[in-house]
Amino acid sequence: MLSFIIYYIAHHPIVKMKMLEEIDNIFQGDTIRPITKDDFYNLKYCEAIVKEVARIFPIMYSNIRYIDEPKEIAGYQWPAGITFLANIKAIHNKDDYWEEPNKFNPDRWMDENFEPKKDSFIMFGTGLRLCPGRKLAMIE
Repeated sequence: MLSFIIYYIAHHPIVKMKMLEEIDNIFQGDTIRPITKDDFYNLKYCEAIVKEVARIFPIMYSNIRYIDEPKEIAGYQWPAGITFLANIKAIHNKDDYWEEPNKFNPDRWMDENFEPKKDSFIMFGTGLRLCPGRKLAMIE
């Protein structure tokens, strides 16, 4: 993922400028002070870059689910023993969910009112299987 982040920053000079400006505002040129928890919370644009890269290049391109009993899903009756494959890459690039889905745009995440449609951004899974280590992963 880091290589994709570097690629997009290198190919989008305005994004790079905004990212460096945010870092400079938070650290005030102090390159040796330890990073604090508050610093992580304040690096909103850096987080937006990570989320946007993860939207374009998800770590997992698909997710498998198995049902062990009959269920109704999306208006259809499914028998027990069915395996479903969710195409995360397709969900992250669907026009119904994202404005200009093929465009790298970390600014979409900066709007205070922006919230991806339910289950349209699956960086760390969804529902009961949401990754418990997602906060640590974002810090890394």
